Amino acid sequence: MIEDGDRVRNEKGQALVEFILIVPVLALFILGMFDVGNIIYKKYQLENQLDYVVDLYVGGKNTDIQSYLYKEKITMNTTMDNSYTTITLSKEISFVTPGASKLFGSAYSIEAERTIASES
Repeated sequence: MIEDGDRVRNEKGQALVEFILIVPVLALFILGMFDVGNIIYKKYQLENQLDYVVDLYVGGKNTDIQSYLYKEKITMNTTMDNSYTTITLSKEISFVTPGASKLFGSAYSIEAERTIASES
């Protein structure tokens, strides 16, 4: 015969097992949210850095651009099409979440692009 005290003890053990099963999933979810937030923040930063690089490009300060890009670990690609120049900045972001690098590669690449009118 099971008494009420035994029933409570069994339910506490069940709650502990459920908690142990849920904690890793919850931890991965929270770390994944950090990764998504980090990607959004870094994308915003890259957009601001693109403004700065475009200002330097328009001013003709190519050596300042190269030193800035090297310092910030950013790659730049420019394409010219008739009267327009497209400047694309890209940067690699590493993941915090364990196992995310196996799913998505070692790093995630973000890009920011701006098209400006070329001077004739």
